[in-house]
Amino acid sequence: MYLLHYKLQSHRFSIQTGNKKLADLCSQLYPNSRSKHNGCADLVYSLRMKSDSTAGTVYEVLVDGKKKYQTNSKSGLFASLEWMITCNALSHLREFFQLHAGSVEKDGKIILLPANHGKGKTTLTLSLTRNHYRCLSDDIVLIEPETTMVIPFPRSFLVKDKSIKKMAESHLIDKKNGYYCKSEDILYYNPYSSNRSPVKKAKPYAIIELKHSHRFKNELRPVSKSEMCIKLLRQSFNIHNYKRNGVTILTKLVRDSKCYSLKTNNVTDAVHLFSQI
Repeated sequence: MYLLHYKLQSHRFSIQTGNKKLADLCSQLYPNSRSKHNGCADLVYSLRMKSDSTAGTVYEVLVDGKKKYQTNSKSGLFASLEWMITCNALSHLREFFQLHAGSVEKDGKIILLPANHGKGKTTLTLSLTRNHYRCLSDDIVLIEPETTMVIPFPRSFLVKDKSIKKMAESHLIDKKNGYYCKSEDILYYNPYSSNRSPVKKAKPYAIIELKHSHRFKNELRPVSKSEMCIKLLRQSFNIHNYKRNGVTILTKLVRDSKCYSLKTNNVTDAVHLFSQI
């Protein structure tokens, strides 16, 4: 039995499986959060693989011994496992205010990129890492409520289907350093592999709402702090836990930050506009 331990801030979890190939792939989900000893895990994920006369190879995910998911697709298995781990981690990390945003750092300055799904957070974050920025997260940002310091959420990027080819052609990812599930359906890419030194937590220097569409003209414009508070309110995962204090946290978060809206139709121009901040 292969047993992998992880510690993501205060949340501890383990993944166990009897299959070495599955264990190798699991090790790439949160590679920078691996720990040697897990103590008492909050959750244990078990992966099983069995043969079925009708369906062929069947994969199962169990959480604390209870079956949660079944599929005959290895890519489906890991997409669901990654989503379960992320959701469960967020439910355990209640001590942090949680935002749906990417985050990068350069020269000690942290920049947040709040955006809806499919608006280019992962693509832009990868592009910025190719331009001397350090990645803190491509999708989830943790905020200390008392200090409004940004806490990294270091998981590998999950790149799917056609995006793998597009990003590889644009030299955004090096496929040799990726880890595949079922041919090229899914690629896990670790953006932290080139720089493992810890990032000091800090308040954000700038907050940039990201919007991507082929119909847009490239534009970076300042927005008011009150407007940014409203935008962040829509990207908050757990503001209901804070009630009125949630608005206070967001107000403190934007108070000393530069606030912008970035509309772009291509990554290259987006990076160029980014450099002007």
